This record gives sequence, C-alpha cells and structure tokens, in this order.
Amino acid sequence: MKASYPLPAEPSLEELRSLRQLHRALDELLEESLKQRESLTQTFDRCFPKLLELTGARAIALTTRNEDLAEQTWTEGAWGERHPGPLLEEISGVRRMEDGTLVTQALDVGGTRVGSIGLLFPEDHTDVLESARLARLLETVAEQLDTVLCLVHTAAEKHQLIVQCNRHLANPVFEVGMDQAVLALAQRVRLPGFLLLYRDAVRPQVLHYRTYRHGHLEYESADRPGQHLERLIQKQGPELLKRSDGSLRQLFGQARGRTTEVVLISGTSSGEHLGKIILWSDEDFSAYTLEIVRLLASGLSQRLLDYNRERIHLSQFFPSRAIDELLRDPAYGNHLRPQDQEVGILFADINGFTRICEQGFDSPKAIGRFVDEWSARAVDFIWQHGGVFDKMVGDCVIGLFGPPFFETSRVQRAEAVVRAALDIQNYTASLSAREEVAELCKRVQLPGLGVAIGVNLAHVNCGLFGPNRNYTAFSTGMNQTARLQSLGGFREMLLMDSAREALAESQAPWTQDLKFGPLIETAVKNVGQPLRYYKLA
Repeated sequence: MKASYPLPAEPSLEELRSLRQLHRALDELLEESLKQRESLTQTFDRCFPKLLELTGARAIALTTRNEDLAEQTWTEGAWGERHPGPLLEEISGVRRMEDGTLVTQALDVGGTRVGSIGLLFPEDHTDVLESARLARLLETVAEQLDTVLCLVHTAAEKHQLIVQCNRHLANPVFEVGMDQAVLALAQRVRLPGFLLLYRDAVRPQVLHYRTYRHGHLEYESADRPGQHLERLIQKQGPELLKRSDGSLRQLFGQARGRTTEVVLISGTSSGEHLGKIILWSDEDFSAYTLEIVRLLASGLSQRLLDYNRERIHLSQFFPSRAIDELLRDPAYGNHLRPQDQEVGILFADINGFTRICEQGFDSPKAIGRFVDEWSARAVDFIWQHGGVFDKMVGDCVIGLFGPPFFETSRVQRAEAVVRAALDIQNYTASLSAREEVAELCKRVQLPGLGVAIGVNLAHVNCGLFGPNRNYTAFSTGMNQTARLQSLGGFREMLLMDSAREALAESQAPWTQDLKFGPLIETAVKNVGQPLRYYKLA
C-alpha cells in the first residue's frame, strides 16, 4: 500500500537494492510461514527479528485483528516501559521520540484499515531525507504484510460467519434458525435471492421451501406460498431435488439473471438428496460468497438430518400437523415430558384374531400384511380425531386423546375417543365386503370382521419414556381399559362410566343419537374394584 504522507526524495540505487533485498527476504519468510500454516503469532515471531536486522530498527510493533478477530498488538525489540499500541493509533508519519525516531503507517486491505505498524529507530532521523527513507522502508514491509493479513482476516471472518450461521441453525425451531442464518449471511455478503427447497422426512412426496429477498423471508410453503414455485412443485414433485436440468435455476434466472445451485446431501452412504439451495442475482457471485454458501450448505445438511430424525421419531406417535406445531415451539420438550393428565383412552382389538392367524392365513408374511393395512387405517382415525398413537400390542391398537397440548376439555376428549372408536369399528366391518376377507371369515367361521373396543377417561402419567423415548401412558386407568376391552364381544364397544358421564355433558348433536345399555359391573383379574361400564348399542 502507498504511504499516507508525501515522500519528497527519490531513493538512490543503493537504497533501491536494499529495499529489494528486504522485499525478497520478507517474502521468503512469509511464504515459509504460509507453508507451515503458522498462526499470526508464529508468523511475526519468524519475521520480526529478521526485519529488525535488515532495517536497523531497534523495535517493531504491529496492531491488527487476530484469528478470533480481536484486536491485538505484537512487538519485538526494546520499547522501554511504554506500550507501543497507543503510539500506533496516532497519525501515520515520522516523529521524534525521547530515545529515537518512530515511523508508523496504517495497514489496509482494499481501502479498509486493518491495523497499523511501527518501527522505532535509535537516534534522530527526522530530517527530510532520512524521514523519506524510513517511510519507504516501512512501506515495503507494509505492502508484504497487507497480503498476509488479508488472507488471515478473510479466513477468520469466514469462520466467524459460519460459526454464527451454525449457531442460528441450532435454534430448536428449524424455520426460525434458518431465517436467522440467511439474514446473518445477507448482512455480510451480497445475497439478493436465496431459496431452500427440502423434502418432508415423514411424507417423502411433499416438498417444503423458503425463499428470501436480501435476507428477508419472501415466500414459504406453509403460510406464504409462491405461485410459480408451487406450480413447478406440483408438476415435478420430489424429482426437483434430483433433476440437473436447471428447472429451478430457470424459474429464478429468467427474470433475475445469474443463478447457482448447491445440493444438500446426507452424510450417509446412501447419499440421499435432502434438498437444494438456489441463489440468484443480477450480477455474478463472488468466490467468497459461493464458498460461504457451500460451507453453510454443509452445516444445513447436518441440521436437516437432525431435524428429520426428530420428525421421524415423533411421527411414530403424532400426526404431521401436531409435529409441525410441536417443532414450532422452542420449548416443545415441555409438551413431551411426563405429566399427570386426564386423557381419553382407546384399546381396539380385532375379534378372533388368534383364530384368523392360525386358520385363515398361509404364512406369517400374509398376517403381517393384513395387520399392517388394518392398523395403518386405525391409527389414521386416531390422528384424525386429535389422538396420539401409543403403541400396538399384538393386533391391539392403543390411542390417547388429550396429548400433547392438553388444550381440550374432558368432554371434548371423550367425544374424540368415541368418534375415533366408531370410525375404527365401521372401517373394520366394511372390510368384510372384500371378497378375500369374506373368504377368510368363512374359513375361520366368523360372521365377518370386527373389533372389540374399550374406551375410558382416566388420569394417567403420560409422556416420553424409556431408552427409545416412546410416547406412552401409565396408570390404573390404562390397565382398566385393557381389561375392559378384553370383555368386549363381536363388534362391541364398551365405555367406562367416566367416559359415559363426560359424554352426557356433550352438546354435540351426534352424541344425542348414541344408545347405551344399562350400567354393568364386572370383577376382573388384577383390578381391585369391579369395572363399571356401559355397552354402546
């Protein structure tokens, strides 16, 4: 860089040779330092003693930002009792000190000040010719150091920006973290347009997206859809993530100029495409911007993997809409921790299943296919009415109504559990119309396909439990419901008196059409008090 003050005298040939020698020596020292990947402290420890020897200076000091982008001053030689840092902050130039002459100069990279450097010489060198010579000497040193500091500061800023973005991405709410990361990126590099397109972990045919203009959210698939992108997704679906025909780039590039694309790939051996990043601008992207985006893509891929794992885990128990609501809450873990609540409980078991398995199917595989199809629809009905799928025990499906938000009343929970039970009952009976199911029932001498269902409204302790963090519930009420269901006959639904009493308070018209038999009391094994229940006619 050029000195910030005039140099009145032309250098002699001898001085020029001396400056070239200084330039070569410092260049070799810095090149070796770069080869060894040394820190700034190690670099200055290597260079400063040689600089003092070649320049005849008594001391040297340099102030700049270190690898953590914190200001630091490095020194070599005898500065006496004073700290040279404040001296370097003063106006650049040559000035007389009590015990010598100090020459200082600002360091800049691309016109941006990044620090300052100073050499302290013995005796007085403040006359015009000597001042010019010392200034040229320091300028030669500064020009070499500018390049090194530019590399270090660029790398440090890049690292700091990626750390900041990754910190944002670690936000428990993925979408909020993504918005913060893109904004942080746009504040440091020119980023007119940014699209993130990614696959739904639970519903692979569904794509989600978020588009940004200068770091601010413009469109997103859930609440602020973009019409052109929606049409492209509807037309091509998940194939958009695999295609290399530039469909997305064309969509944004037609009106906005230059585009570039980065694919998000999982770290597993499958190399699954998790999503894509598309950038667009009316100008070319700098190499710095593209490298930052690629580094961001690496962190984003890992965050998406973690996000997808969580969604897949929760999808064992909750429908997609409940998962979305959970994961939008930074403290969603509070909804899943074990807690005492009154919930609706449903146990549904296929009538005569043991006989069906032993006499109706020719292989375990056929049994598995049958149970898989039936249970999938049964769980859908539980989810449709706001329930949670607890587990399957054999062919028995267990549902809970109330979790995870517990925003409904006990009457609403009783309504939901009964509606789900009715849907499961009707669906199972409708399967009897299938020719293969009719043949199956005939072989095992059953009048058709049916379920026995037990319904309860009881206090439980529910939440994530066990090494696999499964959502389930524990209480006497759960045990009572299991026993109640075992009492059910062909296509029967039995309701504990607590559920029946809650339904009696319901204002929903459909509940007025429900017909119940008389109160029944039955003693069952391992339950202290007889079960008090009603049979739904």
